[in-house]
Amino acid sequence: MPKGSNFERDICKLLSKWWSNNKRDDIFWRTSGSGARATTRSKTKQKTFGQYGDVQATDPIGQPLIDLCTIEIKRGYSKSTFADLIEDSTTANAKPCMYAKFIEQARSDYILADALWWMLIVKRDRKKTIVIYPPKIFNLTILKLDKCKIFRKKKVHVHISLLEDFLRCLTPDHIKDYHKDYITDIPEDDDCKNCTKPTCASCFIKNKHKR
Repeated sequence: MPKGSNFERDICKLLSKWWSNNKRDDIFWRTSGSGARATTRSKTKQKTFGQYGDVQATDPIGQPLIDLCTIEIKRGYSKSTFADLIEDSTTANAKPCMYAKFIEQARSDYILADALWWMLIVKRDRKKTIVIYPPKIFNLTILKLDKCKIFRKKKVHVHISLLEDFLRCLTPDHIKDYHKDYITDIPEDDDCKNCTKPTCASCFIKNKHKR
């Protein structure tokens, strides 16, 4: 089994435990084809609820995170580092920076999903897991992240942290509170009269917002 798939499962379990205060590991799971279904449908201008990026909420209690943020997961690529974003290659016909491609993919998915933020989780061989994310998420953290790197280039502004530090400083309650500011009740239709889900695609709409 590819190590990337195993890592995606491990991250989904980690996020589930973080979201549930270590009580459950089944709130988040891999999207269909790691987001491939949503990408394919977007080519014909069709939306695919909750299937953008690599992580979906399999329990509605986790939907606030997915509504607000698409999550990309990468494993391996040990010859590449986020320093490549700064250190442009001087070699002729050099391959594009992998991290620039990762960020481009993450940004593309969050736009298709009409989300507020994106998150890129990366683990190289024998290295700790890092997370790359836009400044708006950083502003939600309850503590100043240690060893947080800030990168600006070509209109791209990102923060980079160890994933363990990031999850320590950003609480699910902050995500849920922020979610309430952007999700508004709409009148029930016939399909939703008996709906008991705390977050339902048919029962809620997103307010207009600026990215």
